[in-house]
Amino acid sequence: MQRFLDALSKGVFAVARCRYCSSSVWPPSPVCRRCLNSDMEWVYIDPSKDEIKGRIMVVSESYIRGVRFAFIELENGVRLFGRVLEDDNPETEPSIGSLVMMVRCGIDDDNEPYYLFKSLQASTSKT
Repeated sequence: MQRFLDALSKGVFAVARCRYCSSSVWPPSPVCRRCLNSDMEWVYIDPSKDEIKGRIMVVSESYIRGVRFAFIELENGVRLFGRVLEDDNPETEPSIGSLVMMVRCGIDDDNEPYYLFKSLQASTSKT
């Protein structure tokens, strides 16, 4: 867990991956939940250099302190709760199924992790 927090404090998203079965281990854990192996490697992804994409699974209907949040599943299967930036373009309004990309992550002033996404496209589903 400390490797994850150290990376996050530098604005880098880190995910443990099992060397035995190649599963992403999230939240970070010393043991793979799939095969119970403890041989892990860390994958470090810098959102300022690499694309970290995912899809919105649930988006808040209301705003918390003027901010919209969503539950997002990344391409590697990791699911997390993050803030979604909005613009005035209806084509990119966040909705279930919308494609998003992480633009920043880190540790805030209250020492809490945060994940910031921008919407790339509105959902094409009629959900």
